Amino acid sequence: YPLKAVKVMHSVALRTESSIQSSEAYPGKLIPHNSNMGEMFAFHSTTMSNTLNAPIIVFTRTGSMAIRLSHYRPYSTIFAFTNQERIKQRLALYHGVMPIFMQFSNDAEETFSRAIKLLLSKGHLLEGQHVTLVQSGAQPIWREESTHHIQVRKVHG
Repeated sequence: YPLKAVKVMHSVALRTESSIQSSEAYPGKLIPHNSNMGEMFAFHSTTMSNTLNAPIIVFTRTGSMAIRLSHYRPYSTIFAFTNQERIKQRLALYHGVMPIFMQFSNDAEETFSRAIKLLLSKGHLLEGQHVTLVQSGAQPIWREESTHHIQVRKVHG
């Protein structure tokens, strides 16, 4: 009977998933905690990404922003660029996150450009597509003080 039980569970799961609208799938996750700036940025980045059907590119030293983004379950992939091998390995465990090791340069624009070129060359992005760029603020990469940063850009090869 185990095979029949699995078939029944499979058909129930398919019917249930098809009846749930995507906006209802994670109702508890749709409200950011107003007291946490990073949480609010993750929520709004996900909203922008979902609205534009654009993948998210996040630059992070600690992985915290990529993890927060993952909790909101964006429709597109979260490409998490980090310069820490240990963080890359950890991020592989989170839903929707594709971690990528890359050294950050001192110039943010150069780093953004290299990341987009890498994703284009691997076929993860298409020219003319929009992307949502997010920089985590817990350990700032290109500034002296803590900050969060969201941009929407059109990909140019």
